[in-house]
Amino acid sequence: MASLHQFLPSIFLFIFIIKGNSLPKYPPPSFSCGDGVDFAYPFWQQSQKPNHFGYTSLGVTCINKTPTIQLDNNHLYRVKSVNYSKNSFVVSFYELGDTTCPVAPHDVVINSSSFLTYSNNVKLVNFFYNCTVYPSGVEPIKCLQVGAWLSYVFLDGSVPKFDWKTNCDSLVTIPMSIESSITTDFGKGMKQGFELKWSKSVECASCEASSGLCVYDNEQMFSCSCGKGGRYENCHELGLVSSKFKWGLLSIGLLICCVIIGVTILYIVKKRKDGIYKRGFNRLPTGGK
Repeated sequence: MASLHQFLPSIFLFIFIIKGNSLPKYPPPSFSCGDGVDFAYPFWQQSQKPNHFGYTSLGVTCINKTPTIQLDNNHLYRVKSVNYSKNSFVVSFYELGDTTCPVAPHDVVINSSSFLTYSNNVKLVNFFYNCTVYPSGVEPIKCLQVGAWLSYVFLDGSVPKFDWKTNCDSLVTIPMSIESSITTDFGKGMKQGFELKWSKSVECASCEASSGLCVYDNEQMFSCSCGKGGRYENCHELGLVSSKFKWGLLSIGLLICCVIIGVTILYIVKKRKDGIYKRGFNRLPTGGK
C-alpha cells in the first residue's frame, strides 16, 4: 500500500486548485454587450458565475448584443445607459417593439428595502386597459381604442374616482420620466425608460469604505477582496475573514483532515497486518525439523 507521504502532493494540489479558483481577476475588467454601454463594478456579467465582483442584483446578461438585467419578479429590462458619477442607470422594458403606441407588459415593483431607488424625475403612471364602461369627460388613449373598448392613463395620485378594476381588463403601474403630456407622449416616455439609483450595499459598505471590492461565490456568500489574493471582512483588517467564508474554509479543512486520518489509519492497519503475517511465517519449521 502507498505510504502517507505519497498522498501529500495530491492533497496540496487539491488545496491549490481550490485557492486558485476561489477569486476572479482583480480588479474586475469592464465589459460591453456591443451596443456602446460600458459596464464596470458594481455591475457584473452573468457569464462570470460562480464567483463574481459586484452586487448580486446588478448582473448583466447580453442578449443579441443588448444588455439586460433582472429587477423585479425576474422580468427583463434593457439597460440603456449608466452614469457612474451619479450612481444611476436607465432601463426600459425589454419587450417593447417599434410601435409608437406601446402597451406596458407588466407592473414594475422595486422593493422599498432594496438598495435601488427611483430617481427624482421618475413618476408612477397608471394604465387602465380595455375598459368597457368608462367615466364621462375623461380623455382616453386614442391609439389604443379597439371598437368600444377604451384605455386610459393617469399619473399616480390623479386617477379619477371610478370602479376601474371592475370595468377594465387590466391595470398596470409603471415608472416613467415624464417631460410632457402623459396622454399623448406616453409611448415616447415608455421607450425612454426610467432612471434608477443605487446606494452602497449594506454588507459591502465596510469593504468598499476600505478600498476593497465585494465578491460573491456560487452560494452567494459575501467576502471582501483587497487585491492580495485573499478574502476578508474589509481591507483595514486583512486578517478578519468573513464568517461565512470561515465556515467554508473550515469545512474544506475538516474534509482534508478526515482524508489524512483515514489514509493514516488504513496505512497503520495494513502495516500491522503485514507484521503479523511476517511473524507467523517466521515460526514455520525450517531445515525439515
